Amino acid sequence: MTRIGIVGCGFVSSLYMKTLDQYKDLKLVGAYDINTPRMAKFCDFYKTNPYDSLEAITADSDLIVNLTTPEQHLPVSTYALKKGKSVYSEKPITTSDEDSRYLVDTAIENNTNILGAPCGHLSEMAETVAHHLAQKPIGKIYAIYAEMDDGLMHKMAYEKWRNDFGVPWPGKNEFESGSTLEHAGYTLCLLQKWFGKAHIKSVTQHRTIADKIIPLHKLTSDFSCAVLEYADDVIARVTCSIVATKDRKIRIFGELGVITIGDIWRYDSPVKMQKFVTIRRKTLLSPIKQTLKPVKTSFPKAPKTAAAQMDFCRGIQQLADLKQSDRALMENYLEVNSIVYKMNGDSVIQKQHPWIILGTGNMAKNMGDCLRRNAYPIKGVFSQQGGRAQDLCDQLNANECYTSLDDIPQVTEKTVAYVASVNEKHYEQVNALLTKGYDILCEKPLTMSVAQTEELYQLAEQKGLQLQENLWSLFLPSAPEIRTAVASQQHLEMTFCSPIPFTPESRQWQPAAGGCLYDLGIYPLAWAVYFLGDITDFTIDNKTTEHGIVSELELTTTHTSGKTASIKAGFGSTQQYIKAADELFTPIYAPEFRSKVQNNLLRKIREKLVAPQYPAKDPYAYILNELNNGNADHAYPPKTSLHIARVMEDINKAIM
Repeated sequence: MTRIGIVGCGFVSSLYMKTLDQYKDLKLVGAYDINTPRMAKFCDFYKTNPYDSLEAITADSDLIVNLTTPEQHLPVSTYALKKGKSVYSEKPITTSDEDSRYLVDTAIENNTNILGAPCGHLSEMAETVAHHLAQKPIGKIYAIYAEMDDGLMHKMAYEKWRNDFGVPWPGKNEFESGSTLEHAGYTLCLLQKWFGKAHIKSVTQHRTIADKIIPLHKLTSDFSCAVLEYADDVIARVTCSIVATKDRKIRIFGELGVITIGDIWRYDSPVKMQKFVTIRRKTLLSPIKQTLKPVKTSFPKAPKTAAAQMDFCRGIQQLADLKQSDRALMENYLEVNSIVYKMNGDSVIQKQHPWIILGTGNMAKNMGDCLRRNAYPIKGVFSQQGGRAQDLCDQLNANECYTSLDDIPQVTEKTVAYVASVNEKHYEQVNALLTKGYDILCEKPLTMSVAQTEELYQLAEQKGLQLQENLWSLFLPSAPEIRTAVASQQHLEMTFCSPIPFTPESRQWQPAAGGCLYDLGIYPLAWAVYFLGDITDFTIDNKTTEHGIVSELELTTTHTSGKTASIKAGFGSTQQYIKAADELFTPIYAPEFRSKVQNNLLRKIREKLVAPQYPAKDPYAYILNELNNGNADHAYPPKTSLHIARVMEDINKAIM
């Protein structure tokens, strides 16, 4: 019985768990993840033990399964190997040839082994091809065409992909690691099994699609191609991409015919053979496809329910069966990884600056989750309620908990502060943070006073810092597209309503918060200015006052372009759209869908059936990226923020 510990409870972990219970000689002792809530989900779902440290789970295990992100493979595997524990690692073993060789040397020094995914070479399909190639049914092998293309991944609805216990597919990390680093090994481990050692003749790679919809901070090729030479002058062309349509086929060309494997992600994929036939003076490939007799393996059958129909645990069992350090086997993995690194090429890495968060409400939690998804360091959380600050610190794995503005340290490197406290606290907090040297993203409205807003922008300019009001929808890729689409229209309708029932403790119903104008109306006002130019005049068309605040407001604005807009905001409905003539763009705060269907029910049905024209994956990520790069004032500059603050102050005077 081999005791295994899983380190890393992300998306891929459930793929390992699909078949683990078929291996009676492997006993799962538990799991560890630095993301405590994610680890808890894994352990609850699979009824296993959570561990509070890498040290603890390593001590209790004979073998560590390293399922962390590629960047964490080296430190986790190094620790386990030095403790005398073998490691099975998700692909790639590390992110560089040098680091992978270091791990093999460390394994040999400690009489352990490190092997890694993929383990497709242990499949029935791989054994079938190896067996029949030995019989030479197609004579001398001349060439191999091997494809590993997965389609336009960035256009797929991957934000909806969840594993068995609810963890989302890590799109950003996958795109930043690159399709080659993630997938080329599937093909290369099979070719190594069938043809032995490869010699690289040529390699090329390219970043074909620069915009993957979500901002990336590590730019890596999405297309690669290698020409490899094997023994007996066998030449192979290996491609890997997320550009070409889905194709996971290998074709082996010989003097007598062709052997084809239709999908190498299917462990039981049929292996087909077609022979050449000569008719008169032409040699043609016979339309008759012979299925070669499958060869069984000693492993349990791969699952039929999994989309890829792979058994991720075969490599773990192979590792568990090793009684001593096996340099030759590890060298095979090194060779495959070495080719992968060369195919992948170098990445361009952009520094991600750290953040602190002020506030612990839903907005702060949402932004904190977005920062974590996009790998920004979170240095600390501020709240005058120490317990709530500590809870959010723990949830986000932040380093520091601040309970007063004095506790927040002076900046020593570029750091961004996200201010998500109640409106009346914005001025005090932003002023203090600018004084300490922080760039700032502040929830709207920046302040409740034009004079205070102007003062803060002047302070930011004096100190050379960024101060950005969080009208993040203007930073979505859809924003300039919609502006172009509505450019010829003389009148637009913009509605932003959200059902917020009255309760005395609700932030939105506090008189100091400014009612629906400051909470919701700022969105359509900002869009109106973005589309039509500055507001020169307005008229109040309707208002509803409840519990001492304006809970619904309708107005018409006139702009420098001579065009007009009908604007509505309120706490009583779910209407959120931009309307231009007969077209709707919805919703206004994250415009993802364009439709000519006016009926609300029919439009919602169509939205479910038709892919968004303007997909916004992880929408906060765009404004975070602009702040990180120092470009955040191009869509919503300070002068626009000040203009809208003045307009809102005038509207507020008119309605009160």
